Parts: sequence; C-alpha cells; structure tokens
Amino acid sequence: MTQIPIMLGFTFCYWVTELGVFGQLQNPLLREKIYPVLSRASNVFTDFKFVLRGPQPPKNKIVVVEVDGEAIDSFGRWPWHRDMTAFLIEKAFQEGAKVVGLDMTFSEPDPRVPAELMDVLKKRNLDTVAQKFETDSVLQKVIYNYSDRLVLGWASDVSCQPLYDGEEFCPVLKPEALSQFPEDYDKFSFDFFHTVGSFNPAKTPMISFVTPLANIPMYNGVAKHAGYFNSSLDADGYIRRINLMAIAKGRPFPSLPLEMVRTGLGEKLQLTLDERQHVKSLGYKNSGKTIEVTPLGVMQINFRGPSSVFTHISATDLMRDKEVLGDTGDRRTAGQKKSDILKDAYVLVGVTALGVFDMRQFPFEANAPGVYGHANILDNLLSSDPLISGANKSGAFWVIFFMLVGVAFFAFLIERFDAIPALSVFLVTFFGLGFVDIKLLFARNYNLNTVFIYLEVGTVFVLILAAKYVLEERNKKFIRSAFSKYVAPMVVDSILKDPTKLSLGGEKREMTVLFSDIRSFTTFSEKMDAKALASFLNDYLGIMTGLVFTNEGTLDKYIGDAVMAFWGAPLNQPNHAYNSCKASILMLQALEKNYERFKSQYGIDVQIGIGINSGVVNVGNMGSEQTFEYTVIGDHVNLASRVEGLTKKYGVTILTTRFTFECIQSSGQPLPPHRVLDDVKVKGKKKAVELIQVLDKEYPSEGLKLFAEGRELYKNAKWTQAHEKFESSQRLISAAIGKTDGPSAVFMERCKEFEQDPPSSWDGSWEMDSK
Repeated sequence: MTQIPIMLGFTFCYWVTELGVFGQLQNPLLREKIYPVLSRASNVFTDFKFVLRGPQPPKNKIVVVEVDGEAIDSFGRWPWHRDMTAFLIEKAFQEGAKVVGLDMTFSEPDPRVPAELMDVLKKRNLDTVAQKFETDSVLQKVIYNYSDRLVLGWASDVSCQPLYDGEEFCPVLKPEALSQFPEDYDKFSFDFFHTVGSFNPAKTPMISFVTPLANIPMYNGVAKHAGYFNSSLDADGYIRRINLMAIAKGRPFPSLPLEMVRTGLGEKLQLTLDERQHVKSLGYKNSGKTIEVTPLGVMQINFRGPSSVFTHISATDLMRDKEVLGDTGDRRTAGQKKSDILKDAYVLVGVTALGVFDMRQFPFEANAPGVYGHANILDNLLSSDPLISGANKSGAFWVIFFMLVGVAFFAFLIERFDAIPALSVFLVTFFGLGFVDIKLLFARNYNLNTVFIYLEVGTVFVLILAAKYVLEERNKKFIRSAFSKYVAPMVVDSILKDPTKLSLGGEKREMTVLFSDIRSFTTFSEKMDAKALASFLNDYLGIMTGLVFTNEGTLDKYIGDAVMAFWGAPLNQPNHAYNSCKASILMLQALEKNYERFKSQYGIDVQIGIGINSGVVNVGNMGSEQTFEYTVIGDHVNLASRVEGLTKKYGVTILTTRFTFECIQSSGQPLPPHRVLDDVKVKGKKKAVELIQVLDKEYPSEGLKLFAEGRELYKNAKWTQAHEKFESSQRLISAAIGKTDGPSAVFMERCKEFEQDPPSSWDGSWEMDSK
C-alpha cells in the first residue's frame, strides 16, 4: 500500500511536465514553480539519450559559413561594413547556394561619412559625392538581386505569452508596440492563417513578439523572405526545442530555418489554430505536409551531434579569390572546390568568433555557436524527423498505464522475492525499459517523457528493499546494541557481516597501536568523590574515543584513565600509521580546547602523554570460549606502551618510533610535524629504537635545527658543544611553547653527567633501566 502514493506522485510529475511542454498549465504555481523544476529531470534525461544514441550525419546538404576569428582577423572586426557583407552573400550564391539564411540582422544604417561632415557637404551641394562612399545601398542591391533565395534574419527583444503574462509585460495591442513593426512587415508572415472562431492576440497562449529588431526599411523593402532567430531556452539555459512560429501584429511569423525551408521548397506556410488558440496544424499549403509541433508551435529538436557534424567553411575561404577551399574551416572540405560544397546547399551565415556573444548550450555541446542550432532545426524540417513526444501521438496513455499498472505489478513481484532475486528483477525491468526506450523508440525519433518511470521504478525498488532491510535489521539489533558499547563500530559491522569472527583465534597483521595516559591521575582521583570521578572519565574518555573513531581507529579497551586503541583491523587500512598520528594531534588539540573547562568543572589540571608504535602484531578474539575480546598482542604492542611511559621522562606529549614513520612513508602519506629525539634501548631489548616526537603545535624552526645539531654532537660524544646547542634550542623552543622544552633539558643533564663521567662504551643510544 505504501507504493500507491509514490506511483501517484510520479504520475502527477509526469503529467505536469507534459502539460508544461504543451503550454496547457493554467495554474501559475504549477507553470512557474513546479514545472521548471520537473522539466530539468526530463531535459537532462533527453540529453543522456542523445549521448547514448551518438552523433549522426546531417541528412541534407547544409553548409554553415562562419564569420570566425580567421575572417575577422582578415577583414576587420565585426560588424563589417555592408559592402563586405554583401560580397560574402553574393559569393555564396555565385558558388551555387540554393538558399542563404542570415543569422544576423541589420537594424541600423551603417554610415561611412560622419554626420558632421555630411552636413558640411550638403551645404556645399556635395552630398551626392558623399553617397558614393556609403555601403548600405551595396547590400540593398544584393538583397534585391537574390530576394527569391535570400532569407534575412530578425529578432525580438521581448517575447511573451499574452494569456499568462498580462498586458503590462506583453502589450501586443498597444499602439506604441505595433508602431515598432515596419508597415509592410506582414509580407514576411505565414501565407495562410486560419482560426476556429475569433483570434485575440492579447489572450493567446502562443509566443508573441513585442519589440522587434527588424532590418532597416531599405532592406525590408526589397526582401521577400525573413525569419526570426530568437532561441527557446529551457530552465537550465540549454536549447532543446524551438518555437517555429511566433505571433506579431496579430499574425504568425516563421523562424529563420522554417522560412529557409519554405523558400527552398517553393512552398507556402499555413497555420490553423483551434478554439483554445492552440496549434491544430502547422505545415505547407502546396504539399499538404504538416510539421510535428506542440500546441504552442514548439518543435523538439532532433540534434544530429556537435557542431562538427555539419559542413562548415570560413568566410575567409569563401571570400578569397581561390577556387578551392583552404583549411581554415572544416578540414574535411580542405582542397575541395567551393562550388562542389555550396552547389544546391542550404547555407547559413553566422558569427562564430569567440567574444561575439552568440554562444549557446546544446545537448551535444555546452558552448557552441548559435548558428548550429539553426542548422539542426533546418535539417529536421527538411527531413521531417524532429523528435516526437508521447502526448503528440497519444503515447501519454501508455506511459501513464505503465506508471500505474506496470509498476504495481513490478512492486508485487519485488515484495515476494529475497534481495538477490529482487535485484535481478529490478535490473531486468530497468534495463529492459532502457532498451525499449532508447534503442527502439528514441532511435526512431520518439522521445517519450520516461524519466519519471525510471525514477518511479527505482524508488519503489529502494523502498521495498529498505523495508526488507529494516525487518532484517531487527534480527541484528540485539547484537549491535550489546557490542557497540564495548568495541568500535567497525568491529561490530565486521561481526555482523561475518558472524564467524565471533570464534576464537587471530591473525598476524601490520598495525599501529596507541596508548594514552593522564599524568598523575591516581593523585587527584583519590581526592575526588566517585560520582565526580565517573563524570569526568565519561566526559574525557568520550572526547578521546570519538577522535579515535573519527580517524578510523578501533578502541581496544580503557585501562582506568588510559586509552588503548589500534589502527589496521578489523578492516585493512593502508594509512593506519598516518591516521593514528593524526588522531593523536587532534586529541591534544581537543584537550587544550577543553583544558579550562576541565579545570573549572572538575578541578583537574589534565595533562596526557601518548605513545604510538607500528609493527606486525597478533589481532583477533583472545580469551576463552565463555569470555573473549577483540584485541592485539605482541612485542610492538608492548613497545607502544613503553613509548607512552617515556613521554614523562622526556617531558613531551606525543612519542612514536621510526617503525611508525616508515609505515607512513611506505603508504605515500606526508609525515606529520616532528623531531627525532633519541635512540633508546627499552628495558628487556638490546636493539635501540629511534624515538620521534610528533609536534602538536608549531615549534620554531631555528630551535628544532639547533636541537638536531646538538643531537649530532651528542652522538659523536662532543658533550660541551652539544650542551651549548641544547641550551640554545631550549631557550628558543621554551619561549615559543610557553613551558620548558623537556627533551633539551634531558640532553643538557646527560651532557653534564658525561662531561664529568664519560661512558666507557658509546654507540649514541640510551638504555632505560625501567619500564
């Protein structure tokens, strides 16, 4: 039963998206807030379908003439003077272009003679001389000569939907708006326009234009064809569809690609609207063919691929007086005759140079010149193969049927299978849908809005699986609640995944072990009552344990106030040594942060020492059949405990060994801040261990350098010079850290003793006579 709201919810999302695409959302909340969010999912999935399908070659002879960086470098910055543009257009027609469409507009004159100079010439009756330098008329002549095959471009600053946007934002009938259109502009509109009932431009849901950027009158006067090049942006800024027509002055006007098709086919355009002022049919009068569009006249673009799939040549190659093309445009056409490329081609002229700000986002290319969007639309129209949505062909019924009935049956099956069979059913269903949707339907240009089916199937599967998981977790709840109080969460998880780990036994593994201890804990614990002591330990140990867990460590045990933890088990951790040192630094920083609170709340001056060592140890469940614990044992564990004890003797907070640093280096991690302290033979061991202090705060570099120099002199039995170095290092370090530098003090004392009573044999190491 819990799946029913999910199925209804996703069906609702699907229906809102479909209505939004087709402009039938009357509710402002759904249209302006919910639909843009839902459409993103549908749009992204459509992009994914294109990626899976892959690029396709164009089906028609379409050539893009690029005003690219090469052309601007050769002929001057854009916009060019009109004689240069006229020459470019004329060259395209001379090489055999069938139709030329301009992805640009000439909304202002291009005077070559400054106005001030023209006034002077007029006063002297020399204005006719000045006219010889003007180039607007040159382009006018070319437009006139090729008016049967040339399609001018125009645009609108403001596009709106009068039914939804209101008169204030969309004043399509106001005189000042209508006056912005040239008087003879109706000649560029559809040839036939029919409506069922009266047509009200102020109440139509169709995209309408208010402020045109039309070509100057001298061009409009001689032109026969023009189409707008406004883009239709989705909520994410991508272009995936195009309004093939827009209303202006109460009439429909075609887009640039549609007008190019009308011109090339010698057709007449016709549009019929129904009683709701939605598109009933849009197509060609002579042939009777219709174009697949939404009720708002929107066509879903069937993108061929990135811009590179279209033949393109640089304006530089076209305008130069050479018969063959160079390699400044499409390298596939380099060396071919211009006439072979352009003969009987639909030619789009557009600016592609970077910095001219006509870059758009398409499914195959997130930053492409806008003219290539028109190229895709043009190829779709010529081939009659735009994407067809579900609602256009009544596919919505089958989508909704599957979302309700099909998914209900899917849920029925999943509930009755165990996890693995359920996963198999899910994968078969999911990828079976994908095969039908992408390989069968999308490959045939049917773009059903199926993203919500996938989301629904996935959500239902996850929900049912989660319910199964919750039921199974109840069986593990007792084990988890009992063990998590005593061992690290990773140990509990490891046991739950593999209950055989509850058996006795262990394994040898390279690990890192940490011991920490509170200085003089016995002394001040004897002065505290039991309740206060327990409260402090819970507070302190909670903070320390949390940092162990945060840095992927496992808590072994508490030994009074001491903490024993390890890294490298039960899960393998290549960075076990690095993580332990990182945890120790964070433990000291946390203690410093809570120092004043501990002192005021419990009356305790808390100072700790931390010892760390790495090496091969035994790890596993140790004990008897009745009672055991997951722990580590071995010489390197004992050494870690001894190293923690040595922190008191050296007056430092964190000590580790060369073994740990070698592990860090072998894992590729950076060494923590440190200084090498001493070579020590701990009690019971003949081989010296190199002790290293891990620095939990910043030490002066000069002080550390002096200490290292003192160590070298000390190892070479130069006691006096060593004493001087240690004394200097102590002075610098003590001033920086605010307390006596313990290691410097220890070595100064040794140097004094050895000056008076030198050792009989000396290898540079110190032998400890106690634990």
